Amino acid sequence: MENNIDVKLFYENSYNEEAREARDTLEFVRSKIIISRYLSDKTMEIADVGAGPGAYSFWLAKMGHRVHLLDLAQKHIDIAKQKSQINNISLASYSCADARNLPYDDESMDLVLLMGALYHLQSRESRLKCLTEAFRVLKHGGYMLCTVISRYTSLIASLKYDLIDIWVIEYLKKVVNTGILDKSTLPLAYCHTPKEIFSEVSDADFKNIQLIAVEGIGNALGDNSLLKDERTTEHLFKCIELTESIPELLGVSRNIMAIGRKP
Repeated sequence: MENNIDVKLFYENSYNEEAREARDTLEFVRSKIIISRYLSDKTMEIADVGAGPGAYSFWLAKMGHRVHLLDLAQKHIDIAKQKSQINNISLASYSCADARNLPYDDESMDLVLLMGALYHLQSRESRLKCLTEAFRVLKHGGYMLCTVISRYTSLIASLKYDLIDIWVIEYLKKVVNTGILDKSTLPLAYCHTPKEIFSEVSDADFKNIQLIAVEGIGNALGDNSLLKDERTTEHLFKCIELTESIPELLGVSRNIMAIGRKP
């Protein structure tokens, strides 16, 4: 399995995940809508794996769930703890650890979120290890939700943002054919096809697998933020939801969420 020290250093020293959360509002709101479909009125034990500074963790904790935040970067753990104190919202636990080796007991979680962990695992072996760890810690009947980058995101971005001088065609061919992004974009970044993520979730023994487009056809817009006009935004969300599970359109989305159940 690959060494992810470059990923850790990237988030520790170079990247502002909180700024991305504030910027990519369409992705975060749509993800919350999808996650909400798998929440119970009762208190749930939830593992938020690869949680960053806790965008989803604190949202879920506000609802009364016991959320266990885990991230590779200590910087994100420290920010999350500061947020907890400032906002008086407690999380069940904080762990600085690798998503391929979770510090949780077998069958201890009602829900496992992998909202970014698979972004940085280029080998299938590592991705399956991450997914099987999620399977291990889930209770029977529990759900795993994971987000992956679509294989065609770079190609679509090159058209949307007129980046042809940057995203040259030979590079785009490589991404489409291999799923591997250049290190200058993200360290050890990997992009899935819908068929590929379905296969990996299935090979990790999950059942009742669903694939849902996060931004969906909203990825055709100029950026990944919500529209300012409330009426237009409502229409956008209805259009995305209407087409979110159409197989032919899944790859158009910037991100794809795969959901699997532990029988």
